[in-house]
This record gives sequence, structure tokens and C-alpha cells, in this order.
Amino acid sequence: MLKTLTALVQSNRYFYVPFLLWVITGGTLLSLFSKDQLFLGVNGAHSTLADWLVTASTYLGDGIAFGVMLAVFLIMRRWRLFLMGAGSLLFITLVVQSIKHYVNDPRPIAYFADPEMLHIVPWISVHSGLSFPSGHTSTAFGMFCFLALIWNNKKMGLLMFLLGLSTAHSRLYLSQHFFADVYFGSIIGTLCSTMIYWLFEYKRSQTPGTTCLHGTVAANPAGMA
Repeated sequence: MLKTLTALVQSNRYFYVPFLLWVITGGTLLSLFSKDQLFLGVNGAHSTLADWLVTASTYLGDGIAFGVMLAVFLIMRRWRLFLMGAGSLLFITLVVQSIKHYVNDPRPIAYFADPEMLHIVPWISVHSGLSFPSGHTSTAFGMFCFLALIWNNKKMGLLMFLLGLSTAHSRLYLSQHFFADVYFGSIIGTLCSTMIYWLFEYKRSQTPGTTCLHGTVAANPAGMA
């Protein structure tokens, strides 16, 4: 099983290497700066153009995008991809919601004594509870990790990572979450999708006469495993 996982990570290094750098960098920032400093540092850097761009990026993690991806798999009759994707989304949702309701942390608008110090985009409804971890970030990283795993062109993994990171940034920018929320959310989403994909691949590798998806994608004209 470990050999299968190692091969999976190596073949998708364009996603996992930048993700590892993000985990190291994010962990370092959490150890060096306070909760307030990290949030206000990101939330305070805003502009009118960024308001619109960041709003678009945050919707990548609201679950609808993941649902559209699953619908495409159904239309294409890619049953295995649908099952892996649906399994990843379900796993992520269960983990995130369980932690959210157990921890029950306040969001920035309820945490700070003066809400006027926050940058709030007028067309976004800002929530006040269940801050940790970020569901949008978990879902986005889960979806983009999964897409990186099934994509024929493995170099697209870097773009997938950057899209996930843009969603994480949007949650602080829009005053919805703290840095720790998106940091651990990104880890949850990535690990959940990786585990589901890996389990499917390991089971497939144990079936005589079959080849793992990451070993056959090059022959797929659609660009996906």
C-alpha cells in the first residue's frame, strides 16, 4: 500500500510539492504571528477590483463547483471518477462538519470587538460562527487535488494548487475565516481526496490484469484518467 501511495505522490509532484511548501510556510507563519496579525494582514490588503476577483474565487469552494464536476462525470459516464469524487466530497464534509461543531469557534466578525476594522464586501453575507476549519477551503483543495490526480497533463497540478490557494485567501479577504481555519482546511481537503483516490487505486492495483489510473492517463484523449 505504501508503494502505491509513494508512486501516486511522485507522479503528481506538481501539486504535492507546492502544497508541501505551503504547509511548511503556513505552519511557520502560525508560529511567528498571532491570530489577529495574520488575519488583519491579509484582510487589510484590499481594493475594488480585488473585491470582485476574490468573490469569484471564493465560490470555487462552496460545493457547487464540486457538484458540477461530479455532474460532468455522470454525463460522460465516468462512473469510477464519479464515485471517487463523490466519496472525496462526502469524506471532506463529514470531517469538516464534525470538527466545526465540536470546536465551535467564532468567526472574525464575532471575534473582534469593533467589526468596522474588518474589510467586508457589501454583497457577501458574513457569518459569525463555526469558523474552524474553513469548509470552502477544504472543499476547494479537495476538488483541485482530485482534478490534479486525474488530469492527463500532470503539470496542471500547479495551477490546481494555486486555484485552491486563491480560495483560501478569499476566506480571509472576505472576513469569513482566520488563517488557521484555511490552513487546516487545505490540509483536510487534500488529505481526504488523496486518501479516497489512493484507496481506489490500491484496490485496482490488486485486481489481476488492471493498471492504476495514473499509469494509463497518457492514453486518454479527454485528458483525464
